[in-house]
Amino acid sequence: MIQIDERTGSAELQSLFPPGVPTIVGRLEFGDFAFLGNGPEDEPVSIGVERKGIKDLLNSISTGRLAGHQLIGLVNNYHYVYIVVEGLWRFNPTDGMLEERCGQGWEPIQLGSRRFMAREVLSFLHTLMVKTGVMVFYSGTKRETVQVVSMLHGWWSNKAWDEHTAHLGLVKQHKSTDGAVELVKAPLLRRVAAELPGIGWQKSREVAKHFGSVLEMSLATEREWRRIPGIGKILAERITKEIINEHKPD
Repeated sequence: MIQIDERTGSAELQSLFPPGVPTIVGRLEFGDFAFLGNGPEDEPVSIGVERKGIKDLLNSISTGRLAGHQLIGLVNNYHYVYIVVEGLWRFNPTDGMLEERCGQGWEPIQLGSRRFMAREVLSFLHTLMVKTGVMVFYSGTKRETVQVVSMLHGWWSNKAWDEHTAHLGLVKQHKSTDGAVELVKAPLLRRVAAELPGIGWQKSREVAKHFGSVLEMSLATEREWRRIPGIGKILAERITKEIINEHKPD
């Protein structure tokens, strides 16, 4: 269920959501949209989405309202935060000034007498992503913003955390990881377990769940190894022998 803030600028977007996407209008202290998703270890996580028209974004940057108030509230109230920047804008191809679509042409965006370089805005947004973990999407219209929010809601609610595998690639050379390359660095325990005979990357997940540390895994008996799903007597014997041989002096 997507909760939509009841204030003007958010509530009117409810009618644009597809029939299959559940929504409810209510008061949100921070953000324009919020919902729960499936997080790591099957734990629910809160998602907040802030919608910013390009002029509203510039104004909130200039006054300090975004960094000094809104972002603080967003990151303190939600596990994951998104900003959707809405509007048709571009770099001026000659001088790099920020321009917005006006009729059939483009005009510089101004707040009072101030104009903005497009790189200023992109740099600010990039800093948010790198330094705070806030993620930024772009949309041209209200309807596109709704599509982005619907996609995010579906991503977080339609699958368990571990079922999202688009970041994995098949690389035949990496036999130790069963051909899977993971872009997020795994815990040391899992990386060490994956190197043991007959374990590999897939079974290392269960090993990491079972043992509390690399030391505990190294001292485990054959009987203890057999308690892990997918590890039988023969494999447990091979693993313990491998660990013992690894610790023998040359």
